[in-house]
Amino acid sequence: MTSFRKEFKINRRSLLLGMSALAAASFTQFPGIAASNGYIHEPDSIVQFMLVSKLLVPHELDPFVGHKIHNALSDAEEGFDNTVTALQDFIMKNAVVDVEHLMPALTDTILKNSALKIISAWYSGVVHGKSGDRIVAFEEALMFKVTNDIMTIPSYAKSAPNAWDATAVPLLNMPSF
Repeated sequence: MTSFRKEFKINRRSLLLGMSALAAASFTQFPGIAASNGYIHEPDSIVQFMLVSKLLVPHELDPFVGHKIHNALSDAEEGFDNTVTALQDFIMKNAVVDVEHLMPALTDTILKNSALKIISAWYSGVVHGKSGDRIVAFEEALMFKVTNDIMTIPSYAKSAPNAWDATAVPLLNMPSF
């Protein structure tokens, strides 16, 4: 009598190919996961905004916060993407390398005000608009990054935002008299 059981063998190559096919399928099934990991490209307007922001704010910028700032500024300011394009064109045309050289060279009031709004949004984490203020970042606001090694971000938590049970780090050794 013949056996109907087929012998099943798996080798390393077929295992790796199967795992990579499964991973690729999961990214097409769940685009939110792929987008959060940076696998899906951002629209050109956001890429352009991040390039201008990198010149205006010479820090390590979080792309997620940049996306939120861009959306908030687009809602608050009519034709914001056109203003960012004009800013980038001005930067390229004048070969500006940093914000210290850009701001005095900007004579157009609309471009200068938009540049200041971008800088303010990155540092404060707030976008000021016609309909009110919109908070886009708290922990990632750059005004807290400057002193994060010695100061905690203002919060009701003891040591840092979302750190309710940690003991606070002393700010400095206070002299006793």
